[in-house]
Amino acid sequence: MLHVAAGPELFDHTLWAAATDERREELARLVAAELGGEFFKYEGLRRYGQASAPVAVFVHATVGELSLVPGGGFDMGLSPEEEAAIRAARDRAEAAAEDFDQEFDLLLSEIGQMRPLHRVVVPPFLIAQRVLSVGQALRWLPNLRDPLYGHVPKAPAHLNPEQITAVLLGTALRLPAEAELEYAARGGLHRRLLPWGDALPDDATIEAMLADEDGSTHNAFGLHGYGLYPELCADHWHEHYSGAPDDGAPWPGAGMHVVRGGAGDCYPWQACGEWNLMLCAMRMTERAAEFGASIRLVHGLGEHEEFYNFYNVSEETCDVKGAGRKAAKKSRARAGAKKAAAKKAATKSATTKKVAKAKSADKGATKKALTKKAAATKSPDKAATKKAATKTTAKKAATKKAARSKSAKKVAVKKKSAKKLR
Repeated sequence: MLHVAAGPELFDHTLWAAATDERREELARLVAAELGGEFFKYEGLRRYGQASAPVAVFVHATVGELSLVPGGGFDMGLSPEEEAAIRAARDRAEAAAEDFDQEFDLLLSEIGQMRPLHRVVVPPFLIAQRVLSVGQALRWLPNLRDPLYGHVPKAPAHLNPEQITAVLLGTALRLPAEAELEYAARGGLHRRLLPWGDALPDDATIEAMLADEDGSTHNAFGLHGYGLYPELCADHWHEHYSGAPDDGAPWPGAGMHVVRGGAGDCYPWQACGEWNLMLCAMRMTERAAEFGASIRLVHGLGEHEEFYNFYNVSEETCDVKGAGRKAAKKSRARAGAKKAAAKKAATKSATTKKVAKAKSADKGATKKALTKKAAATKSPDKAATKKAATKTTAKKAATKKAARSKSAKKVAVKKKSAKKLR
């Protein structure tokens, strides 16, 4: 796991943008060393569109190209600026006498699900530039037939939960957290509607994205086709962001997961709000992915690099083969080592606590014994003192009695003498 001290530019996008290409190369090779060469290979720096800084590109043995996304803070959710842009677009549509009211009204009615706007700081991570294709998924799912595209190799795969788990096990990669996916989609353009700005997509843009022939529609981080397909997130669905994590981690819960995007599955477009699904902040429940969910795989480099089996489906129930099984085994070994280390630390802590408790008990027992002994020693002394005092008192009483007797005797003698004289 990488730490800030090793490369602060990896944890702050503004520092990455300000660095020289030599420094970026150095950082990319640091990441490559952390990843190892078995599944990942560093390809080099690549600039996308009008991006202010190049992206470090890695190739995964089975998934293809991934972009290194430097960490950083961003405002997650639909901002007031984005809402203003939506309302302005609605006014323009009305002025042009275009009957698009329902698509804007639908979006405006769902703003509450994208709020409150909140600050999130995301650690660095690698993210696939494209969603997993049918051809790539066949490696772990040899009997796959996509519900929309059949056996077309380059088409995006739409998978059910068990199939997704098989791919996660096979690649030893994971699903993105919702915060990671939105951060990557925005590409540094914070508080903007779409990965390229506030301009709503036209037919030419949509056709180019669907064709997926070149990098002309990549965003600044190299993500292609964001919003076209229903991309599954690691987070469980919540109706709003109140209480959401602020560290880029998945938000746990129960029931359905979050899905981002899905506009391409509505093609051909019917001008009824499909573009809404392409917005950086737009989110839905897993139920919206009626044909199955697409996945854009991630490998974390900071706080959330662990491999997660989000659907809790065992490897035995999945069709995982070849290199995938090897990757899964390696992933489980890492998880096992981590668990063993945690267990060892817990045992050490428990032993230390036990020893401390035993010492405390011994100390208490010793103190008690000493107190008892002191009390026992003190008790005979006290008794002896009391006995001596009693003896002294008795002696004094006897002396007093003797004195009284003597005095009485003197009086009697005196009386006798007086009588004799008379």
